[in-house]
Amino acid sequence: MLGYAICSSIGLVAGGIIAWKLQMPRPPQAMRLPIYVCAFVGALLGSKVPIWLSYGVHGYIIQGKSVMGGILGAFLAINLYKTCSNKAGGFGGRFVIPLAVAIGFGKIGCYLNGCCGGTLWVPVQLVESVFQFVTAGCLYLFYLRTKRADLLFPVYLLAYLGMRLVIEFWRIEPRVWAGLSVYQWLAIAFIPVCILIIRRRTHDNVVVAGK
Repeated sequence: MLGYAICSSIGLVAGGIIAWKLQMPRPPQAMRLPIYVCAFVGALLGSKVPIWLSYGVHGYIIQGKSVMGGILGAFLAINLYKTCSNKAGGFGGRFVIPLAVAIGFGKIGCYLNGCCGGTLWVPVQLVESVFQFVTAGCLYLFYLRTKRADLLFPVYLLAYLGMRLVIEFWRIEPRVWAGLSVYQWLAIAFIPVCILIIRRRTHDNVVVAGK
């Protein structure tokens, strides 16, 4: 438990420092508070949904949380806010790299704590930790070359969901239908959404550049 707490704290500090140091566009001042509130509430609620769907609500109303559920919850909440307020643009790019670094350290903590594990011969927590660190570096290089902060979050989410779709075969999670876990079905549902967002934003940029 101590190792988990230490790694999670390191992740939060490292993510905070990276977010502070990154030179990326910020959301307009008037939109920051609503976006942050939506992301927080969405992540809080979303982190519980996969747990409830996998194990039931009884005994898990407070206990247990899902990183994947939290990310998807924040994603849905922000997009709901954008739809209701008729706002456009990608708001998650600034926070994706710090998030990936924080999760990377957190997964090391999970390994030390013995939670979120898989089969004996596949340390899935460490595999995901490496994925998060490598993805954070790749996203930073991608941004340096393209300056497309609006693509960072959907690209990250697409890669993350693809990784979870595969790695779930080695994770110890209930299989809810057709031999797949809740996390795999969520990945299958949201991967097409990410692809559509990337295609739309890329197309919109091409159209604007061609004017």
